[in-house]
Order: sequence, then structure tokens, then C-alpha cells
Amino acid sequence: KVAICRDHENTYSILPKIKRPFITFGTDEKAEVRATNLIFNNNHSSFDLLVNNKKLEEINIQVPGKHNITNALGAISLALELEIPINKIKAGLSSYNGVRRRFEIKFVLKNDIMIIDDYAHHPSEVSSTLNAAKSGWNKRIIAIFQPHLFTRTRDFHREFAKAFLNSDILIVTDIYPARELPIPGVTAELITKETIKIGHKNVEYIPNKKDVPNKLLKIAQPKDIIMTMGAGDIWRQCDKIYEVLNN
Repeated sequence: KVAICRDHENTYSILPKIKRPFITFGTDEKAEVRATNLIFNNNHSSFDLLVNNKKLEEINIQVPGKHNITNALGAISLALELEIPINKIKAGLSSYNGVRRRFEIKFVLKNDIMIIDDYAHHPSEVSSTLNAAKSGWNKRIIAIFQPHLFTRTRDFHREFAKAFLNSDILIVTDIYPARELPIPGVTAELITKETIKIGHKNVEYIPNKKDVPNKLLKIAQPKDIIMTMGAGDIWRQCDKIYEVLNN
């Protein structure tokens, strides 16, 4: 069987091309494996699991955000097809607490400032990660984004700008080039300028990521969420941010 997410229009659109049995999952009412009554509290999420509109269990996972509930439903769909008992599925999901660089809580300071790192480097991932933070916590979010690749920045700077509207403060550093050579006229300022253009009130371009910790010393407040984001080496600044803010 093929497990298909019913919530995603592009994914669902290819169903007519799949010549194998399939099962659908998601929060859509037509999904065969479905989540209802979604509850988010900090980095915990819970939902009622329905299979063919029959409630089986309440499922708890130790990771935040609707996208992780969708991931859980995909895993449940395959586990049920493999005839894994529902009690073992529930236990397995409840013991899962995420992977490195996916909403990884690095530090919690004495004043309840949280430092979180996430690998998000596509607009959809950025949006899902920020939505998870907004739904789980009632905190101000300072997003520190290191764009990954010149071509991706060039092609998706408008989509990135829309995704970052869900941050309260956005700091953008220079592009992490990875395998690419620079492209004339393409810098991380494409993202900051577009984000400001569409209405974000608190955006700053700080080219050198090593300058970010001292900037945070000036703007961070108790209970803030500080989130480093990107597929490059921005995660290496988490220790320095902690060191500066903790002292």
C-alpha cells in the first residue's frame, strides 16, 4: 500500500497515477486515518485518532506542531498496514522526542529564554516550524535565519518572506553557499527587503553570523524563543548565544 497525505493538494493530485492500493491520512474529513481534537502545549501535541471515522485512541507525541501530527499519521498508516497493535503504535509515538536539528531545544535560561535550533531551509519548513512555536507557546519569537544556497535564495525569497511573517523579530545572516558559487545580485538582503516590503515591522540583516549573539544581548527579553534556522552552520552560534545571554 501507498500512504498518501490527504491534506496536501499536490500530493493528493497524483493519486490517479498510482496503480497500487493506497490509504489516505491527514486532518481532512475524507482521510481514512485522521486526527481530530488537536491540542498543542509547549513541545507536546495530542490528538484523537480516527480510522474510517471510528475513534481508536488518543495519541500523544513529544514534539510540537501540526506537521508532526501529520508525520505521526503517516507512520500510523503504515504501522496499521503492517498489523502492529495500536497499543504498541501509541507507546512508540509517545516515546519519540524528535531528532537532532528539528525543533531541537538547546538551552533554557534562568529567565525562561529558550534557544532552539531547526534545520528548516525551505519556505514550507520555515512556516511549519514557526507555526509549531506559535501554537505551542505564547512567547515572542526571534528567528535567526541563515539562507542556504544562492539559487534557493534567488528563487524563493518571496516565499521565505511570507513564511517569516510569523516571527516577531527576524535576523537574516549571509547565505551559506554550500556547493554553489556566488550569483551577482543575489544576497540575503533579497529576503529582508521583501519581508519588510510585505509588512514585517522588525527585520534586520546582519551579514556576519558571529555578530548575532551580541545583537541578541541588546534585544532579547525574558521568556523569548530564540530560534536559529537553516541548513548551514548557523547552529554553531547556539552555544555562543547561550554564553552571552547567560552571563
